[in-house]
Amino acid sequence: MQVWKWGGVILGIAAVVTMIVVVAVSLLDQRDGALPNAVTVDMGISYLPVTPGVSDYYGLGVDSGALVTEVAPDSMAARAGVVVGDVILTFNGAEVREESPLLGAMRNCPAGNVIALEVWRGQSRQKVELIHSVR
Repeated sequence: MQVWKWGGVILGIAAVVTMIVVVAVSLLDQRDGALPNAVTVDMGISYLPVTPGVSDYYGLGVDSGALVTEVAPDSMAARAGVVVGDVILTFNGAEVREESPLLGAMRNCPAGNVIALEVWRGQSRQKVELIHSVR
């Protein structure tokens, strides 16, 4: 049992280190004094992963997803009508859960693609579409 717990921790650390290396290499790749070559695909939101505990605390009515905590002015999300308090339930048809977080879905979606979101607003599901942008 102890090996399993430590194995998971090591795997988690390895995943984080891999991401750090990818970002570091991207940031260090400069050409002719230009800005770093890092590109962030961005919807223009900040969010909190929804767990049953988060749902209970905020009285959300859903046990998974991504609770929108901030929407950047004039972002793609703002233009599409995403508002603070929305819970993103699906990203292009895939459920947003702890096992499949929103960040992974956003990173795997090329910039310029249309994104179909299903959000929980109030007590109902709503569909929102927006274009994934590059920041």
